[in-house]
Amino acid sequence: MLRSGHKVLGGIVGVIAAFMLAPTPQAAGQPGVPKAGATLKAGDPAPDLKADKWWNGDPVTQLKKGNVYVVEFWATWCGPCIVMMPHLSELQEKYKDQGVIFIGYTARDPNNTLAKVTSFVEKRGRKLKYRLAYSEDRGTYDAWMKAAGRGGIPCCFVVDRQGKIAYIGHPMYLDVVLPKVVADKWKLDDLAEVERVEQEVDSIFAASRNPEEFLKKLEAFEKNHPEMGGIPYFNAPRILSLLQLKRVEQAQKTAEQILEQALRREDPAALQSLTALLTNSPQANQHKELVALALRSAQGLLKLNGDKDPIALYFVAEAHFASGDVAKAKEWGAKALEAAEQEPQLKRQIQQRISRYDK
Repeated sequence: MLRSGHKVLGGIVGVIAAFMLAPTPQAAGQPGVPKAGATLKAGDPAPDLKADKWWNGDPVTQLKKGNVYVVEFWATWCGPCIVMMPHLSELQEKYKDQGVIFIGYTARDPNNTLAKVTSFVEKRGRKLKYRLAYSEDRGTYDAWMKAAGRGGIPCCFVVDRQGKIAYIGHPMYLDVVLPKVVADKWKLDDLAEVERVEQEVDSIFAASRNPEEFLKKLEAFEKNHPEMGGIPYFNAPRILSLLQLKRVEQAQKTAEQILEQALRREDPAALQSLTALLTNSPQANQHKELVALALRSAQGLLKLNGDKDPIALYFVAEAHFASGDVAKAKEWGAKALEAAEQEPQLKRQIQQRISRYDK
């Protein structure tokens, strides 16, 4: 007997799963329309870039003409930022011999300290193929983000070979922007085309409560824009829409593709999100094939994060609970609690969730 799960995990445990389940552009971290009074725009010279700490490559002390730079602003607490990282890494690899340099830039805030960023880099960032930078002050952040009127992350700035800003916006649109910028064929008029693509994406998200319309729009979009077929924010609503329409085999195939890609990329964020979706959604956890995929996903997360990671242990417990194996769910839940001993808030959250196993 398969067991139905809860709606959405809360707090630290569900920070990534929550926005992956949400069907809005804002939930995907869309930076949105720049605020009035923005002083930094496409076509302007790029500001200076200063950082106190660098990883995955030599420090970039100046943006040299002749190179293309992608400066993406992120934070450790930003789920949509973390989900985009594997694709940014792939783009860096794709363009590394064409003078393109990706920089993931983050600045200190109360929830994004050097200690937290360093811990993230040690666990995850070393597998990424692009530079990461951290600043103790927010001067560079303000010179780019605040000056551009941008308040949401992830947000990226593409700097062309002349040192001027070609594009400001969400990194999910880099597959549209970069080919022309790298080939020196980008014109400011091309921003209108990107805006049209953004509007299409907004329209798809807006249709997510109507599964048939959502899938129809998504299919048309991916046909017209094959370069954007891998937007991760579509994964959860695609699977849920297929399940709502009783197209279980297609949902399973989609989940399998997402799982294989996440394992190949060694992408813990994608594995956590997929496990959460397949164990939390009543449409998914009533099908043993999907629950089996959830367990594979959780085990992949455990392999990547290690057997001392409370969140990975927790998701293994959840996958067993969804399958109806309460004994194993309790066993892994106890392991998660033990691993979270030094994190009281997380331990309380896990304790609250696994208390369901006794009902």
